[in-house]
Amino acid sequence: MLRKNPIHPILFGLFPVLSLYSLNTALVPTRDVVWPLLLILGGTCFVWLILGLILRSSQRGAMGASVSVVLFFAFGHAWDLVHKQKLLSKLIPFRGDFLPFWLAVFIVAVILACWKWKRIDGFTSAMNVGGIVLAGFPFLSILISWFSAWHGTSIGAMSGQETKLKVDDRPDIYYIILDGYGRSDSLKRVIGFSNDWFIKGLESRGFFVATDSKSNYCQTELSLSSSLNLGYLPKVLPDMSPSWTDRTVLDGLIDENQVSKYLKKIGYRYEAVTTGFPSVRPYSADLWFHSADGLSYFSGVLLNEIPVSPSNDVATESQYDSRRQYLNGALTHLQESVSTSQPRFIFAHILAPHPPFVFDENGKSVAPTGHMFAYVDASDFFDYGGTVKEYRDGYTGQATYLSKRILQVVDQILKSSTKPPVIILQGDHGSKLRMSQTSVDKSDLNECFPNLNAYFVPKSVRANLYPGITPVNSFRMLFNGLFDDHFTKLPDESFYSSWLTPFKFIDVTKRIRPVSP
Repeated sequence: MLRKNPIHPILFGLFPVLSLYSLNTALVPTRDVVWPLLLILGGTCFVWLILGLILRSSQRGAMGASVSVVLFFAFGHAWDLVHKQKLLSKLIPFRGDFLPFWLAVFIVAVILACWKWKRIDGFTSAMNVGGIVLAGFPFLSILISWFSAWHGTSIGAMSGQETKLKVDDRPDIYYIILDGYGRSDSLKRVIGFSNDWFIKGLESRGFFVATDSKSNYCQTELSLSSSLNLGYLPKVLPDMSPSWTDRTVLDGLIDENQVSKYLKKIGYRYEAVTTGFPSVRPYSADLWFHSADGLSYFSGVLLNEIPVSPSNDVATESQYDSRRQYLNGALTHLQESVSTSQPRFIFAHILAPHPPFVFDENGKSVAPTGHMFAYVDASDFFDYGGTVKEYRDGYTGQATYLSKRILQVVDQILKSSTKPPVIILQGDHGSKLRMSQTSVDKSDLNECFPNLNAYFVPKSVRANLYPGITPVNSFRMLFNGLFDDHFTKLPDESFYSSWLTPFKFIDVTKRIRPVSP
């Protein structure tokens, strides 16, 4: 059957989608995969049909279709290889200049694939087997990931004296994460960015700013999973293994987090605001604001691999526009949010000043750079073609604009609240210009961990705060002071882990210098 009946075009059509999704099952919602998959399969079958009719051979048409889809999606990878070679990059400096060369290769390869070979049955059999192997490996990886997510893992219970809560005057609680917003001293030293005006602005409005704060983890999913569940991950996930590589469990910890469960039990409404980062998907929220038009992250990455246009502007511009819409829309939503008779817990994840950089200091659009759109920072930013200057300039501009908007958001929240709210502004980690995603020894730990950590809270909570408080203790101190609960203060510690082994933690607490008095 495999010898004469071609099925390989379907398999080769599945491969680019399955391989990309298998690497991002914890980051990409399954629904984002459906339409790209259907479009690619539909296009592949259409090419197969046309070539088969022209050549009067389903087998030869299938060979041409398979080669076509492979080369179509290999364009981006081939351009990356050319662009990284100094000699070739000088001869072919722009992506558009590479198109004629690739088109010539494409035409010759398709002609050879469609040639009337004598051993066409053998070629068909080999292509079928190759397609099964090629598509089979990512498919198996996806199934394992889905099984892990379905099977789940045990989650440590949150302790607390909920029966003794005082809930007569419950304020709205805002937990606003500014992704990658570092601590002032670190930003000055590494980025060359002074946000003293922002810190003074917060303090003048009544915020306590933790001057010696640092994050507990250096990756967003790890940090949020910890802070929203009031504990370090080995305790939150009792059966956790350092060998784990699948991040899917972190999605569940962020979604079904203990903070929202705690507050829901005492009458709070859970609202969430997100800005496009695929791992932060709070389905359990009573209200989830996450609207923006444009390409999904998954579709955009696929489009970057094909010759859509000479500069691939269609994909890149759409993603940059969507990111601007997400960020501005989220900030506007927070600013226009109105208090209700029911107390609310509002969790907002603002994916800024974290790259990609799409705003300058005045909120004007930043033109797309030469490399592809990606939610990458630290050493990955440079692997994608970024430069140190681009990171410093982009971070400074985006952080400046974000800080201005946050002060406006805070002013409007304070103005519109019927009772003084609680507002926690927090970076999930530092700026990460000098962090390696693979090596703790190559990372500047005194940049990637020190984070913004500011609290607008009543006196009963403020009395529990201190300069070195870390996110793992934020809600413990809040619930103790606000509701007269009895959470134990945990040690303020920090743990590094690489991107590839996120649960293999290295204690770096003593390697992070305290701020000089």
